[in-house]
Amino acid sequence: MKISIVVPSYNYARFLQACLFSIQTQDYINFEVLIADGGSKDDSLQIIQHLCAQDRRFQLVSTADHGQADAIEKAFAQATGDIYCFLNADDCYLCTDALTSVVEAFNAYPGIDLLSFGGYYLDADGRWIRPIRYRYHPLDGFHLMRYRTAVLQPATFWRKAVYSHIDWPRQFHYVFDVVFFYAAYQAFSWLELSKPIAGYRLHGDNKSTLIRPPRINELAQFEEIKFGRYSARSHYLYGIARLVRAFNHMGSFGNLCCRFLYLLVNFLAFISVYRLPGI
Repeated sequence: MKISIVVPSYNYARFLQACLFSIQTQDYINFEVLIADGGSKDDSLQIIQHLCAQDRRFQLVSTADHGQADAIEKAFAQATGDIYCFLNADDCYLCTDALTSVVEAFNAYPGIDLLSFGGYYLDADGRWIRPIRYRYHPLDGFHLMRYRTAVLQPATFWRKAVYSHIDWPRQFHYVFDVVFFYAAYQAFSWLELSKPIAGYRLHGDNKSTLIRPPRINELAQFEEIKFGRYSARSHYLYGIARLVRAFNHMGSFGNLCCRFLYLLVNFLAFISVYRLPGI
């Protein structure tokens, strides 16, 4: 069983070597790494080219793209594996048997199409901070994926048929992975396993933690996909985006307001069991 690992890269040289090394040192060797670099201005290309010359399993497949979603799609177009995943250049695998665990799980559960494992948050220097717990609500689970599509992306793997069946959401910049995983949830079987295999690095520039109107607007568009163009959930998020846009013109005070709004919106999502969407 061959695993195709896509690595989108853009100006993350300070993390890229650790990411690629965590793949290269896996004890399961039947994999390919398809790297799409969006025109990095730092040392990323030198790191990539050096490793590709050393290890034929690593390939630089693209040096220009229109963002992360486009980069990933370009790389998957050249994938030849049975199992797909993508690992962002600032993330990494935590153990050398991560891929072995993936293959063993797919073999043990032949009726499962997607697998999600556990992980840890890492700091900018790669130190473990705390376990990632996306199911922190006592009522949370896969039955709530329509209201909260919570997936640990770097620890999620899927069969080739899943990717072939779903149109890759290239039009999204911030939430393309959530849109893809929701579509996969609707059509395929999924299993969560607890073993921590992936590290999600927190360094201040993570797209998923940014409180920005474009990201919130994309979340609103995602609600339209799920509940319709005129849904209350989408209009609620569009309103939040307008508030954040207004706060962005208020300097330090506006930044504090954005942070408070972020906490408030997500608290309301939590106590409503996600009948109100979070950001």
